[in-house]
Amino acid sequence: MKACILTWGCQQNEHHSEEIAGVLREAGYTVVDDPEDADIVLLNTCMVRGRAEEKVIGRVGELQRLRRTRPRLIGVGGCMAQGRGEGILDLLPGADFAFGTSGVAELPALISRAQAGERFASLPSPNGLDRLPIARRSPFQAYVTIAEGCSHGCAYCVVPRVRGPLRSRPMGEVLAELAGLARAGYQEATLLGQNVDAYGRDLGDGPDFAALLRAATQIPIPRIRFTSSHPAYMSDDVISALANGGNLCPHVHLAVQSGSDRVLQAMGRGYTRARFLALVHRLREAIPEVNVTTDVIVGFPGETEEDFALTLSLIAEARFGTVYVAAYSPRPGTRAARLPDSVPARVKAERLARALDASRQVALSLHRARVGTTVEVLVEAFLPAKGRLVGKTPDFRTVLFPGDRAMIGGLAMVTIEGATAGALHGRVEGE
Repeated sequence: MKACILTWGCQQNEHHSEEIAGVLREAGYTVVDDPEDADIVLLNTCMVRGRAEEKVIGRVGELQRLRRTRPRLIGVGGCMAQGRGEGILDLLPGADFAFGTSGVAELPALISRAQAGERFASLPSPNGLDRLPIARRSPFQAYVTIAEGCSHGCAYCVVPRVRGPLRSRPMGEVLAELAGLARAGYQEATLLGQNVDAYGRDLGDGPDFAALLRAATQIPIPRIRFTSSHPAYMSDDVISALANGGNLCPHVHLAVQSGSDRVLQAMGRGYTRARFLALVHRLREAIPEVNVTTDVIVGFPGETEEDFALTLSLIAEARFGTVYVAAYSPRPGTRAARLPDSVPARVKAERLARALDASRQVALSLHRARVGTTVEVLVEAFLPAKGRLVGKTPDFRTVLFPGDRAMIGGLAMVTIEGATAGALHGRVEGE
């Protein structure tokens, strides 16, 4: 039997799909990339934004049409299934079964039930930490989960509902996985959690995130990075651990969401604009080369033009390397979903465009300042449409340059010759 896994959402979801693939391979399935070649198509979904759910609904419709040429099962899993509950099968009449964010080890049994003609949703509450086989997609970059879930409870966020409360892995287990990756020759590992800097808060007097970072510097992997951080939990001890360098990458993704104190309070973020900017200042003072990236939500219920102007000014003042901007969409079961969605869609779209424009201006300025420098790049892929290799610097900036595909998976020194808002452009040193 051939299975195809389609993935939406964050890096944690991408890693979750690697675990799904690992479970299926151990059960004897062949995992393929093209749904047209598959007997079973599994959709690992996201519901952080309404747009992500719309894409899944459209994809299930497309897969239904493929059944005209070949019978195949369709299973919908992940956050959207967990969040929608039993109603997911009504929302997606083309799906044969649904599974949630936990209990993945049972997938072979669930598939057998669906093959026998049963239509069902298996959605156990996410409350443990499943240790599953992993079929990694890359031989040189790896994801390592350090924690699942989040206990903060931002007003707009569905994560606590679909992923459960914070559950941290024992530090020894994380370090053992990293050591195994080092022995296998991996160049980069990304530590994953919905809220990585809250790591260990559920373990009583056990190690915290700073302790984990310091221990990770002893693992012989050239690069270790992490995502995502919550400003309310980023400590001076974590900043100190990052400042000590070693193999820890100078990149911090720190989601601000808004520049308005009034909106931040309504969101339940747990910090003010001034506290966030002070945190960015401490990061840059301790790690001058750090790249701070962020998320912004526009059009949160009650956001005024004055609130949005404060977000624009924060983007300019904080000088983020990248800003990921999304228009607010109500998420089922969240506190914000009970508020009137008061900002019209056209206003959200306009604010989204303005925020993106502001962030691109900052990014272009930062990138132009890199022209003439030489940077280390982990080569990730070849882009046929551009005829260029692409990779990332330690501080998570994208670099495009000509070169041989044999360089993929290795480190290259690239001299920067040009810049756009989205990328640095250069040439391998000495060529």
